[in-house]
This record gives sequence, C-alpha cells and structure tokens, in this order.
Amino acid sequence: MVDTISIPGYSSDNRVPGFYFALDASKANTAKVRRRVLLIGQMLESGAGTPDVAVQCGGVTSAQGLYGTGSQIALMVEAYRKIDRTGELWVLPLSESGVVSKAKGSIQFSGTASQNGKISLYIGDQLIEYFVTKGDNATTIAKNLADRVNAFANVPVQADSSEGKVNLTAKNGGQCGNAIALNLNLLGEIAGQALPLGITATLTKMQGGVGTPSSLSNCLAGLGSRQFDLFIHPFTDLQSLSIFTDFLNDQSGRWQLTDQLYGHTITALSGTYGEVTALGDRLNDQHMTIMSTSDSPTHPMIWAAQVGAQVAVSMRNNPAIPITGLVLSVMPPSDQGFFNFQQRNSLLYDGISTFIVNDNNQVMIERLITTYKRNSYGNEDNSYLNIETMLTASMAIQDMRQFLSDQFPRCVLLRDGSKITAGQQATTAELIGKTCIARYRTQAEYLWVQDTDGFASELKAENAGNGTVKLLMPYRFSDQLFIIAGNCQFTKG
Repeated sequence: MVDTISIPGYSSDNRVPGFYFALDASKANTAKVRRRVLLIGQMLESGAGTPDVAVQCGGVTSAQGLYGTGSQIALMVEAYRKIDRTGELWVLPLSESGVVSKAKGSIQFSGTASQNGKISLYIGDQLIEYFVTKGDNATTIAKNLADRVNAFANVPVQADSSEGKVNLTAKNGGQCGNAIALNLNLLGEIAGQALPLGITATLTKMQGGVGTPSSLSNCLAGLGSRQFDLFIHPFTDLQSLSIFTDFLNDQSGRWQLTDQLYGHTITALSGTYGEVTALGDRLNDQHMTIMSTSDSPTHPMIWAAQVGAQVAVSMRNNPAIPITGLVLSVMPPSDQGFFNFQQRNSLLYDGISTFIVNDNNQVMIERLITTYKRNSYGNEDNSYLNIETMLTASMAIQDMRQFLSDQFPRCVLLRDGSKITAGQQATTAELIGKTCIARYRTQAEYLWVQDTDGFASELKAENAGNGTVKLLMPYRFSDQLFIIAGNCQFTKG
C-alpha cells in the first residue's frame, strides 16, 4: 500500500512497536532574512588587519586598531555607528594597491603675533585649536600647529612643517583625499574664531590625490553568496561606479534571477551644482544612490556612512516608509553653497539625492533617489526612481522566496485539481499560486504592498512541465508620501 502521509525519517517497513513522532518545522518558520550592511573603504598600510577581505565589524575601536586610526574605513565605521548602533555591520578594508599618489594641502603663515590668540583649524569637520602666545612667529606657529594636528590621531591627514608652512598629507592615497576640506576660523568672529593680530595665513586646498584601489572588483567578487542589503563606499569616479553597476546589475550581477542576492550602493559627492549634475547625467543605475553634499566641510565618505545608516535603520523598520526628514550629524554647507529649491528639483531629475538644513542648522535627508532615469530604449522612465521601491522590492521578493521554499520542500508536482490529502508531500501550481496570494496579504499587512484583491485576481500560476511552476506576480509596491499641495483660497468678510 502506498503511504498517504509522509513522515520524515520513518519507514513503512518498520515492525517494532512504539510511538514515532517526527518534528516538522516547515510550517513554523518565522525567521527573517538577515539584514547586513557592508562598509567599503581604504585601510592604512600600517594597519594590522587583513586587507581586501570582508569581515564582520567588531566596533569603532576594533576598526581603528585593525585598519588604522584616521583611515577611510575606520572613520566610516565611526560615522555609521553614531546612527545605527545595533545593526549587523561588515567592513571591506581595501589595500592601497592601485593608488598613485596622496592628496596634499598646506597652510602658509606669515608675520608675528602681536597679541595672544588661537588658530582654529578645521580638517573636515574636526576642529583643532592651537593657542598662540604674543611674540610667536610664523615658524613657531606652523611647527606647533603641525604637532597639534598629529596629536589628533582620528583625522585623515598627517602634518609636518617648514619655514612657517604646515604641510598636510592624506593618510590614505587616491582621489578621495582631494575631498578633505581645510578651513581656518570656519565659524567666524561670532564664535571667537579669528587669527591673532599680526598673523596672516594662506590656505591651499587638498589636491593631487590620484587613483582608486585596483582590488575593488576582485574584492566584491570575493564576497561570494553572502547577502548584503547596502554597500556604502566613498568612491565617485566613473571607473569605480561602473564596477558597482556591473556587480549589482539585473543581467549578470547580484540582482540576476539565478543569484537573487540583491543590494544597493550608497555614496556621496561634494562639489558645485554643475559638478554634481555632470556626474548624475552620466549615470543610469537603479541600484545606486548618490547624495550631494555641496561644500559641506564634512567629508563625503562620512555623509555616505550616515545616509547609509539611516537607510539601514529605516529598512529594518519598514522599507516602504519614506526616508526623508532624518537628521545627519554632519556640518551644513555654506550659505553660498546651499542648493536652492530650483537646483534641488533639477538634481532630483538628474539622479542626485538632496538634503535640506533645518532652523537648528541640522542637515536632514530631503529625498533619496536612484540614478535611474531612462529605460533600455533611452526613454524617460521613473519606475525605479525612489530608493524605497528598490528596498521594498528586495525584501518582498526575499520574503516570498523564503516562504514558498518553507511551504513546498521536496514536493511531487501534480496537475491542478488533483486530490492531495493532508500530510502528503505533493502540490499543484494552483496551490502554489494560492499560497503566494496568502503571503502577499501578509506583506500587505506589513504595508510593503497594496491592492491584495488586484494581486489575487491577476496572479497566474502555471505548471510548465518538467517540474517547473511559473508565477506571474503582479506586485503593487506601496507608494511614499513626499508632497502635499493645496490651493489656499480665501475670501474677505
């Protein structure tokens, strides 16, 4: 007689008396896909950690010890953890291979202080103060200030001096060092920041950093099948961005049907309105988000880490909730560098994400979008405009795949209408379709999706033969509220 109930591990040939109960958890699995974030950045050559290998992050102090205090990756870990303190964080510390030169800048002092005072130097958003004594000349000031800079290990530069000049060199090589902002007395006299009388200073911005890590492509390939939701990095050159595009694309990357690993990249770019627009116009990738930072003193890699942290926290809560109005602990741009309404609206058509500054002088995410603008025919396409759409899609698909795999392990596939009694390891395309509808209703309760009746009526489940069931799942992802517009019509009484 053929068994009508399948019991794992039990043979119908058994004649030994007893009670035999198998524990089957296939209907009880409520575990969710692990949400991971990967920070990518360069380490210092003096770091004790292994380069070019992704590992789970042990914390800020661990990153500083392994990869070098003041390194890109250590600074990004610190910035990220200021917002997301509990999420699973991994790091990919890149070696300096492929980097041609380090960025350099300087401050040339001249004169002799005619009164006591202080030098307020900003390296990025890090304030370094040196108190000047009346009678100190340029050479003394430069030497003492250089020593003061080097006493701050957690900055991305190291300093030396000669003949009244402070020479600053990026700790990490490559073009990312060119974005390290140098400022004197950034907050002005109202904050008590001014050069002592008798002293003048000429500042030369960081420049001359050339190259990006040549190991990036191989390191990404070396991640294997480990899944990450976000890839946060500091690179904005077209070569590096194209590597991420290839890595994640729908045809041969992590979003392809046979991999289903998904993921989204986040970076940030400093520059004028024209400079960020020029980059945005050249990109068209639904798996990439770039935040503009204008002339904010805070390095773009810190912006990227903090934006990514806010995305990670919001995604774990609900990927469909708009990622807007969230505060970043970065310094705002100058009044001259702030992008006005028309410029921000234009950037959002160019694939560049935007921020605003509130009345408390805090930087807030205004809107995060992808760089996708055109379909394969070159026509305007807003299908993948919002980052929330991509985040929700990846989570909903992962959830559906896991649920179906739990419900239909090792099943016999029968024609629709076949009689299947309880306990038999068999199914039909019709039953799979109904199970898919049931899970969609659950996702609608999560607010990831909407219109369950429309999904149910339009879903198709087809037994295509050879053990294959094909599903047409008409997903309707939830929208985000970004704009309320109204006409305030009034009358006079």
